Amino acid sequence: MQVAAIMSRKLVTVGPDATLAQIRVIFESAKFQHLPVLDSSKRLVGILSVKDYFKALSPVMETASEPTLELFLSSRRVKHLMTSPVISVTADYPVVHAAALLLKHNISCLPVVDKDLIALGIVSWKDIMRVVVLQSSKRARLNYGRREEEE
Repeated sequence: MQVAAIMSRKLVTVGPDATLAQIRVIFESAKFQHLPVLDSSKRLVGILSVKDYFKALSPVMETASEPTLELFLSSRRVKHLMTSPVISVTADYPVVHAAALLLKHNISCLPVVDKDLIALGIVSWKDIMRVVVLQSSKRARLNYGRREEEE
């Protein structure tokens, strides 16, 4: 199976000059935890996770006043926090190899890009686990059916 079969194609992306204030709005309403960062040509240049966002906020969260926090959020840019370069894969990459990359690099998602680094989607460890669980449950049902036939 290839990554294209399980990747999320609905991408929310940001540019490197987006502020943390803009990121806060996205993460507050999102059901995902990673934002691919694209340049003006729509090429992948980085990735920002919700963990990166909270890590950036943690030094000022408890001590800063509300106006200071807002100033911090509006002045910090994604390009200062994003992970770059990004480990990414192509849509034809095998899912089992994608899982190995996630484990090897201790990351939780892989952006999916074309040959020009144009973002096509994203595959997370949850997407891979969903496939594993579905395949395991199908095998279990098949094995269960075989046992009934043998008896």
